[in-house]
Amino acid sequence: MLQKNKIILLGAIAVTFLMNFPRLLIIWRRSDFANDFGLTIPDVVLRSILLFGFAWLVLAFNVQWKKQLHYFQSGNRILKDILFNCGILLLGVASLTLLKQVFIPFFMDTKSLIFVSFFTYLAVHLLLLLFSGLVNLNSDYQKSLIEKEKAKQKALQHQLEALRNQINPHFLFNTLNSLNALVRQKSDKASTFVDKLSLLLRSTLSRSDQDEVTIEEELDYLNTYIFLQKERFGEKLNVDISIPKEWNTEKIPSFSLQLLVENAIKHNEVSNNKPLNIKIYTKNKFLIISNPIQQRRDRVESTGKGLSNLSTRFQLMKNEEIHIDNSESTFSVKLPIL
Repeated sequence: MLQKNKIILLGAIAVTFLMNFPRLLIIWRRSDFANDFGLTIPDVVLRSILLFGFAWLVLAFNVQWKKQLHYFQSGNRILKDILFNCGILLLGVASLTLLKQVFIPFFMDTKSLIFVSFFTYLAVHLLLLLFSGLVNLNSDYQKSLIEKEKAKQKALQHQLEALRNQINPHFLFNTLNSLNALVRQKSDKASTFVDKLSLLLRSTLSRSDQDEVTIEEELDYLNTYIFLQKERFGEKLNVDISIPKEWNTEKIPSFSLQLLVENAIKHNEVSNNKPLNIKIYTKNKFLIISNPIQQRRDRVESTGKGLSNLSTRFQLMKNEEIHIDNSESTFSVKLPIL
């Protein structure tokens, strides 16, 4: 609204200046041309005031008012638009003619004055209509971009909510199997295992409306996840975390590290012959998660949705994308943090 008001005001001032500056220049030079056509300072001032009011009215109506008035939302809107613009044009011509006859007698007769005023204001009106059209086109284009961006954000938000709320059924199934084994063995670890699982589920639910968390919070969640996975894999799974304490307060999208560790376990062999060693460390401004590539026999094809969503979230949050390095022997993901 403020932007449009500024455009209307500046447009009216620009048209007024362009139309009356030549007259001021002629008067300033004191040429015979000024005397022949009755150009005086009072005449220019009166013309400027009336032309500014006319230009402001035309721009305000065509850029702002007609989109807000319910009268123009139904029926033959084009006809109503033409009639109102004609009314504004006639009002401008009538005002100039009347006021010049009253305050500044003109050397022309009334009919000639009306004729000159009409074609002058008609030319200005057409110029203002062209300018209004360009302003409206730009406004509609910007509005379309904003609506598309909102739709994109909304779709992404739904994806993120699904990502945050989902619990991998395979992970849950395997975790329950591990718990079942502990219960059958009457192991003292069963109680701790249930506590950790409960903590993980509770944290997952509590984060359902959080787009970002601190690295410290993410590591707490990750350590709980790793504890449950190590109960299943034992020494076949090793996660080496080396992150300076000063990084703990930096924020990242929630579930970022857990997602990458889960992907590493999902897509690589974890066995006695090939233990899976995952490293989480920092370098320069990046937090890096890497693991050796150990293809499973029952290879699961990756859809790439998790990494794609994660990259989009980092782009929205930090205006930077994640970096994926997929070499012959190592797969690593660099998360821009600092």
